[in-house]
Amino acid sequence: MYPPPYLGGYYTPWLWVDGRQRGYDYSLWPGYVTQQLAVPTPVSLTLNGTYNQGTRSGTIQARIQNDSSAEITARVSVVVTEDSCYYVGPNGDPWHNHVSRDYIPDQNGTIVTIPAGAADTVEHEFALQSGWNEAKCKLVVYAQSTTMVPADSSYPAFRGADANVLDFVGVNDPGRPALVRPALQAGPNPCRGRARLEFRAPAGTRFALEVFGPDGRIAWERSGIADAGANRATWSDARPGVYLCRLSTAGGLASAKLVVLD
Repeated sequence: MYPPPYLGGYYTPWLWVDGRQRGYDYSLWPGYVTQQLAVPTPVSLTLNGTYNQGTRSGTIQARIQNDSSAEITARVSVVVTEDSCYYVGPNGDPWHNHVSRDYIPDQNGTIVTIPAGAADTVEHEFALQSGWNEAKCKLVVYAQSTTMVPADSSYPAFRGADANVLDFVGVNDPGRPALVRPALQAGPNPCRGRARLEFRAPAGTRFALEVFGPDGRIAWERSGIADAGANRATWSDARPGVYLCRLSTAGGLASAKLVVLD
């Protein structure tokens, strides 16, 4: 949907973040992405679904919550991606990551209008082709504004989320608990020097807790097995800055913004 960015042609790899061109310099990409993820938004997006390995098909449900004081209209796009694809292209690059394999239902997505304080759910069926590695496939969902920003001809994203396809295996099997999405809070927010991270995840599941700095690098991390109820971790030597906190579990991802004052 974007015009060729490099002397009238396409140059790979090339990054867009919320529609803005960010070029092909790999070293700058983490900072652009982390900075954008740290921008607060009153819109949340929760994923649930099912996947049958026998038929290589399933369903995806995306619930969009609008906690703002105004109605929003969003284009909800569902993308099946595959990582670590080996193909030597004309430019010589042999490995391709996060390749878009399919758009559900198509590249136009689904338009929803959500009143202030309300929520809506988009549900679609999906299927993986035989040549795709299901262990490397994700479902990526994003709710994007339908109003173009004239300054850079972009359609900003309200919120995005992703989940591994295999996370949804067995969700509807009798006797097996449903997939539980994790929750994460950072506080006090803002704080000075010492931050507390509190999260919830199914007891006995493995978790990874990471804090990314303004430069996109990991500033602090912890991992382990979640306890029942609230789990807490303390980051005692936090330097001033705006950080993105991310929790990863088998149930998916949760994130929170943390501001550390001088």
